[in-house]
Amino acid sequence: MNRRLLLLLVVILLGGAAWWLMRNDAPTTLDRPLSDFAVPDTAGVTRIFMADTKGGASVDLRRTPEGWVMNDIFQVKQHEVDLLLKTFKRVEVKSPVPKSLQPKTLRVMASTAKRVEIYEGGDKPSKIWIVGHGTQDHFGTFMLLEKPGIGRSNAPFIMGMGGFTGILTTRFHTDLDHFRSSDFFKVADMRDIASVKVETPAAPANGYLIEQGEDGRFSLKDHLGRPVPFDTVLVHGAILPLKQTNFEKIERWAPAKRDSLLKTTPNLIMRITTRDGTATDGRFWFRAYQGEEPPFGMPRPLYDPTYMDALIQDTLHVQMQRPAFERLFQPISAFRP
Repeated sequence: MNRRLLLLLVVILLGGAAWWLMRNDAPTTLDRPLSDFAVPDTAGVTRIFMADTKGGASVDLRRTPEGWVMNDIFQVKQHEVDLLLKTFKRVEVKSPVPKSLQPKTLRVMASTAKRVEIYEGGDKPSKIWIVGHGTQDHFGTFMLLEKPGIGRSNAPFIMGMGGFTGILTTRFHTDLDHFRSSDFFKVADMRDIASVKVETPAAPANGYLIEQGEDGRFSLKDHLGRPVPFDTVLVHGAILPLKQTNFEKIERWAPAKRDSLLKTTPNLIMRITTRDGTATDGRFWFRAYQGEEPPFGMPRPLYDPTYMDALIQDTLHVQMQRPAFERLFQPISAFRP
């Protein structure tokens, strides 16, 4: 009997401890509103974690000595992070939410809001924004503030930002592709490019290799590695766009459609090698022309003059603009004097 009583007491104590831990792990709703959303010194922001309450998607941005990274893997678009930091600094309260509208506002926020954790060093966020939907006039955004160690505001606010008219919700994306850097290749000093090799599988003789010495002088070789005469201005003009080239968007095709493309022979293959030995590869497929029919008597273009598909970073399928590469996509004969 004593043993059963002892076991019962242990179970009750453990249950009580679990209940206490759960209560203390969840944010405490305060009996007062919190409205100090702004982060005055965004230079101290070290991490931004955003999660979507509907769908479970999340993005983890961290500041490193080399710049911001996403999910510890991907480089990010710096201007998108700058936009978040600017919002943290300049956000302001436009008005409190009327008490009569608070229950409905909180219900909508519970299913659609984004959780934005702002870290200023340390393992715990200094502030957590619950970013909801926009107001009917599209001039404000419903938001709720939580401060770890203090609690969660008992009321939401309508927020805005100085110098900006509109809804702030759209700044807080949980789509990885939105934040991922669109860089294909960039270099601070063009002399850091050691070589550019272009292959044309359908016509190998059109391929070539441009090499650049440390003194900035160029050489041009054909697809067999034989030196050929060239116009220095034309070669320099061809590689100049490589100072900074970007893809336009990441393609998320259905697997069957993507595999079908990748099984075909690319129109061009490019390898850019920098002086430290780093190689950047790209495989390019021209898209079939889908535009308007040309005037009578004019030939119909074979390929889309604006967009093409590319495979970069080994497995990333992207859309790129052709005009930026047109000079590099010329046959070797275009560089001869």
